[in-house]
This record gives sequence, structure tokens and C-alpha cells, in this order.
Amino acid sequence: MATPTCSAKLPHTLTTPRLRVSRPDLALAPHLHQALLASYALHQPFLIWAKPDWTLEQIEQGLEESQADFHTPTGEKRYFVLEPNTGEVIGCIGLTPRAEEYEVGYWVSQGFAGKGLMREALNTLLDAVDAAVWLTTAVDNAASQRLAERAGFSRVGEAPRPNDPATQGLLYRRG
Repeated sequence: MATPTCSAKLPHTLTTPRLRVSRPDLALAPHLHQALLASYALHQPFLIWAKPDWTLEQIEQGLEESQADFHTPTGEKRYFVLEPNTGEVIGCIGLTPRAEEYEVGYWVSQGFAGKGLMREALNTLLDAVDAAVWLTTAVDNAASQRLAERAGFSRVGEAPRPNDPATQGLLYRRG
């Protein structure tokens, strides 16, 4: 399977008046740690990787792996959505190369949910990506489905969820 030719053109950082979208940086570790711990209840029903007891060391290791993934053709290109003044982690958007397209996944920190920030971040990032983008949401994750639709995705069917292939999800496409 071919990888996207546009991977090298992915932006390093994007900004809007309300947020900054940036590649992984070890300096994010304390804020990311706090966001993941505070958001476990929100993420647990839908995200297979969610857990209540992240350590700072695990977060740092994950950020190092995320940095390395940017330099591999098939690795996930993870962006962190940040509050520009405090550096708090609003959420995360991951782009995984698939042929000449990307698959996207995202999560929001519970304290920032419902404020339109993830839609703003998702639109800002995906507008900078020169490729079609796919998304699979959990069937019972209405908030993620609303976000997908508000970010310009159209529902095109059902498919196994990428991180949980035993579970069907709703398939969306943009571009």
C-alpha cells in the first residue's frame, strides 16, 4: 500500500485566535498528563487506550514515540491542541497515512469539551492537509459524530473501528 505523498508537507504548527495546533514536544508532558487523567471518564467508553492511571514517564515515552512517528512514512502524525496562553492541552488529533489519504482520530480534554475548540482545531488542521480524510466513530459516541459532521465530514457507512476491530463504527469521509 502506498503512503501519502503529502506527509512531508504537513505543517509544524498552526494557530487561530483561540488555540495552537502543534506537533509533539516533551515540554507538553505535564499538561498532557493532567488532561488524560482528568478526562478518563469521558474517554473510557470510546477509546480503547484510555486508562485512569497514566504516569508522567508513560506520557513522556508516548511523546517521544509520537515525535519519531512524524519521520516514518506510515506513522501516525499526532498534533496537540493547546490553549495558547497557558499551554494547557485541549485535545489531540492524529493523522494516520492510508494510501493517498489519511485516517483521523481525535480526543478532547473534558474541561474543554463542548466549546467548539476541537472543531476549530480539526478544521484548521484538515484544511492544511492536501488529501481525503476518513474517520470512524463509535456508534454510541454522539458528540464525536456531531463534531465530524460540523467539521465537514459526511457519513458514508459502517466499518470496524481502527483501534478496536471487533467493534463496528460509523464511517465518515471528508474531501
